[in-house]
Amino acid sequence: MELLPFMKKRSKVTEIVAAHDIVFALAQSGVCAAYSRETNRRICFLNVTADEVVRSLFFNKYNDSLIIVSVYASDNFNSLKCRSTRIECIKRGIADAGFPLFESESLKWPGFVEFDDVNGKIVTYSAEDSTYKVFDMKSYTMLYSISDKNVQEFKTGPGVLLLIFTRTGDHVPLKILSIEDGSVLKSFNHIIHRNKKVDFIELFNEKLLIKQENENLQILDVRIFCYSLAL
Repeated sequence: MELLPFMKKRSKVTEIVAAHDIVFALAQSGVCAAYSRETNRRICFLNVTADEVVRSLFFNKYNDSLIIVSVYASDNFNSLKCRSTRIECIKRGIADAGFPLFESESLKWPGFVEFDDVNGKIVTYSAEDSTYKVFDMKSYTMLYSISDKNVQEFKTGPGVLLLIFTRTGDHVPLKILSIEDGSVLKSFNHIIHRNKKVDFIELFNEKLLIKQENENLQILDVRIFCYSLAL
């Protein structure tokens, strides 16, 4: 297999993933290889076509497989493509035994795919129609979709999905959903200072952290919706 010219050059390793007795190393060039921890030797390359540039890896513990996210020269590197390969197949050196995921999804930039290991979910975003879709990590079955152009960002926490909507004047609309079925658990407007930018909104376990420029950090317990302040 003749790799693309830039993939033949030595480049630094940007990602290392361990799964059982295999270590996967991804180089900045997009070349990805699997190595045996028992023999310290390379098992195989994960690039199954000459124009495949691997962008990220994820070990799926729910079905003992490796999810590979790539772009391709034949597609002008425009769209993310995902596939799942059983660890057992890779261990035997059969890198091309995987199958494609999310083929119906348009994952052109700024579209993306995100893995939620805690909840066992995968979230995709299609920028073409502003649609988020949530998939079960074990079976890759789509559970539900969210289509709303006003959603600016999402965060995941144990059992929940936080939707952050476009800021409107003196508040930011927020919605907390069940990660399992997308049902709305709480919908509310968080009041903010109109003339100050929002530094960040983060979900950390059951705590919602909201920070504005030159203001105290606000912490909201999403279970009881009680605010506290921190510097």
